Amino acid sequence: MLLDRDGTINIDEDGYSHDYNKCILFDDVYEFFTRINYNIKVCVVTNQSGIGRGLFSLNQMNEFNNKINSLIRKNSDHPGIDKFFYCPHKPIDLCNCRKPKTGLIEKALNYYQCNSENSILIGDKTTDLLAGKGCGVKSYLLKRGVNGQNNIHENNYISSLLDPSLEFLFY
Repeated sequence: MLLDRDGTINIDEDGYSHDYNKCILFDDVYEFFTRINYNIKVCVVTNQSGIGRGLFSLNQMNEFNNKINSLIRKNSDHPGIDKFFYCPHKPIDLCNCRKPKTGLIEKALNYYQCNSENSILIGDKTTDLLAGKGCGVKSYLLKRGVNGQNNIHENNYISSLLDPSLEFLFY
């Protein structure tokens, strides 16, 4: 399972979430991790151009990621996110790992040695959806996201991480 980070797991107020003291997770995240099957590996695939822009450091991003896992472990019965995959590049860098390009998704799939048909991606932006679909991964767009308020991808909408269409992930 592949999850976007900012706007999907944590509230993203300024577009560059990095201060672990301001790390707040959406309410449905805790219940999602409580209910998800433990045999499913959960990883994060996230664009973090704030690193490339010099707005925050790799260490600050890692501290923020650790805070996410700490909150998940404290408020659910789940061990948390297995691994965080990130793209530190700015959009103008034209790298292959920045979503909507597929490099980050491919890296995660290769790391876990799993095929795209057995994977899903959940994100709050159209770029997440396009990256997943570009790799053949079943992808869902959260309605709460920046691009979740339009009707472009209506067949792939989910209202929350507890949406009935995700029941197959739960015990």
